[in-house]
Amino acid sequence: MAVAKRLLQLNWILIAAILAVFLCALVLTDFRVRASGYLVVAGVAGFYGSCGYLNMRSASSDTRIYATLFVVPQIVFVAMLAASLGYIAASANLPMQDANLLAFDRFLGLDFLAYLDFVNNRPVLISVLAQAYNSIWAQLFGLLLLLSLIGQYRRAAELVLAVTIGLIVTTGISTLVPATGVYGTLGLVPADYSHIEPSVYYQTLKELPLVRDGTTRLLDVFQLGSVLTFPSFHAVSAALYVWACWPIRWLRAVGLLWNAVMLAATPVGGGHYFADIVAGLAVAAASIYAVNRIGARLTPAEHRRPKLLLQLAPPAR
Repeated sequence: MAVAKRLLQLNWILIAAILAVFLCALVLTDFRVRASGYLVVAGVAGFYGSCGYLNMRSASSDTRIYATLFVVPQIVFVAMLAASLGYIAASANLPMQDANLLAFDRFLGLDFLAYLDFVNNRPVLISVLAQAYNSIWAQLFGLLLLLSLIGQYRRAAELVLAVTIGLIVTTGISTLVPATGVYGTLGLVPADYSHIEPSVYYQTLKELPLVRDGTTRLLDVFQLGSVLTFPSFHAVSAALYVWACWPIRWLRAVGLLWNAVMLAATPVGGGHYFADIVAGLAVAAASIYAVNRIGARLTPAEHRRPKLLLQLAPPAR
């Protein structure tokens, strides 16, 4: 539990740093916030976090309670701040990279139109894909609660940290490689995918141009949509969720299968290029590696695995 506590503390420090960056961005740009929404979310999350701190410090503290009361508000703060910074980052208005991303897909020999037609002609498959695609946040909160309640405190704290790192990296890359989505690049209209409702793609199609041309400058936490395309955060999440649930033997197969379906749903659900998926998996791998390295650093020396030493016998005389 000592390492889990250190990770939870690190998460709070990282959240404070992201908040500082967000406040600086507000000062340096023409963005402003609808304060009421941010205060409500911060107030609720802060209340749960404070309850967790009080429980941890009390004589009758219960690790399951304060771990749960820490990780949930942490991920709420991370999601709120990362989504807000995503809008500010998108306003950099760098050249769109849709053509290059489509070219990369074709270089790999991946045909979005063929995949879209395959999915669009199978209503049952669309229903399954839609449920998996829309489960991204339910999975995150469900995993955090489950991991905390069954005693996997370290993995719960690691999941918050990995998601935070993933969001930071995704936002940074998306700023440099802005894109809207594959549907528009291919000139597709709703009649071409009549059984599919790519709602997240529509959000990006609506929000991103308004942010880039300066129309949207008021941030309302309850109205924030998707403005990030490359890498795909659904792909990042799918890999992180499989990794997070792996210590739970009975959940491994279910988690792997469900998130494979979410990954398969990502191109059509979010209008993503296959390049977005590849990049998202790479970001997830980097996040997991970083979390493992940080965890190793925070592990007390006496609890680390001893290094194997090769002992050579002295030569015979």
